[in-house]
Amino acid sequence: MEDVSLMEMLNAREMRCRLQDQLLDAHKKPLICLTLNIPGPVKVLPGIPDAFETGRRRIETILQTYKIPTLRSEAVRAKTGYEAFYCIDTSAETAKALMIQIEDADRLGRLFDIDVLRADGVKVSREELGFAPRRCLLCGEPAHVCSRSRRHSVAELTSEIRRILLPFTIASRIEEALMAEVSATPKPGLVDLHDNGAHTDMCFDTFAVSAKAISPWLARMFETGYRWDGPADGLFPAIRPVGVQAEQAMFSATGGVNTHKGIIFSLGIIAAALGLWLRTSSEPFCAETVLTLAGALCRDCLEEDLAAIRMREPKTHGEILYRKYGFKGIRGEAQGGFPSIRRIALPAMDRAKATGLSDNDAALDTLLALMAEVDDTNILIRTGPKQLAFAKAEARRILALGGAAAEKGKEELALLNERFIELNLSPGGCADLLAITLFLRGLAESIR
Repeated sequence: MEDVSLMEMLNAREMRCRLQDQLLDAHKKPLICLTLNIPGPVKVLPGIPDAFETGRRRIETILQTYKIPTLRSEAVRAKTGYEAFYCIDTSAETAKALMIQIEDADRLGRLFDIDVLRADGVKVSREELGFAPRRCLLCGEPAHVCSRSRRHSVAELTSEIRRILLPFTIASRIEEALMAEVSATPKPGLVDLHDNGAHTDMCFDTFAVSAKAISPWLARMFETGYRWDGPADGLFPAIRPVGVQAEQAMFSATGGVNTHKGIIFSLGIIAAALGLWLRTSSEPFCAETVLTLAGALCRDCLEEDLAAIRMREPKTHGEILYRKYGFKGIRGEAQGGFPSIRRIALPAMDRAKATGLSDNDAALDTLLALMAEVDDTNILIRTGPKQLAFAKAEARRILALGGAAAEKGKEELALLNERFIELNLSPGGCADLLAITLFLRGLAESIR
């Protein structure tokens, strides 16, 4: 996040006016101008890029719905603020009435400032169309009155704006974490930038489209937790239908390939717990606390699920493993408040970063630390206990060589990838735990 100087803002305003004049002169038609109401010297807060794209989508959707031709569109993304322009073939008054619908739709719409200029460059006002003036974010009074009197500080307004942007911030951080996990290279048996590991039905691009598809749904689970005011044990059942929708979005994006089903389950619970914690706690962000809360939210419901599995024929790979070996898998992780993340992954990531490792190598060492200790059900499903023990031993061996930061360790990782491909081994469960760890460690500067 960068501060913007007064001179930079004045220059940006001049450039905006120049672009508006060019578009109006070229088409002689009304012009829609989207900006965001962000006070203070920092104009691109966490969540702004995604909120801006949501604003653009809302404008484009409403133009398509009402069959209004767009003659030209432009977008500007700069540290002085994000802006979008649409030259349209309809009356300026019609366009303004539609844009007011977007501005007044919800709390996010309150951040959108959508001007409509007539062909001669004169703005259409809300008042001339009979609409009430916009309301203040904080007190509900007319916004221009509060602005003129400076009733609220920049810090107060920015704090409220951050709350509105939180779901977009969470969605961005989730997608970034998922992409950081799949990008870490070389990983044994897993999809990365080098190859597809032990997988024949998915590749890097499959993971990329899946990450983009499921992130908004995981953010919706966060929102559910953030708005939850019922009993805590009711939150987990409340997010389960959202998880189903996330899976549908994943399969639609990947053509039926299961890239992130485990992540949807585990990170969905954690996202909901994070939302609930943020709404109810004034303490500084603590990943371990959020994970413990996540366990408390789902423990009883998952125990009921396990009891039901014991009484019927297992349907999924995870259920078969539970009946055969007693491994609870990700259900057990969730019930225990994700102990593998709290006790293994987070400390391993912190150690790696403290010694100056790159993001890539820190992720690889964290993955190895997880592989060395976790009973990865993905390996058990593909092979069995013998190969799980082999995978654990190999992870410990490479860590003893110095891990990803050591030349020999990196070489052995690449060789282990070849061996895992031969044996059809893929530590997908550990990869999911790594992605969650990357998400949690990336949150600190975004939510406080």
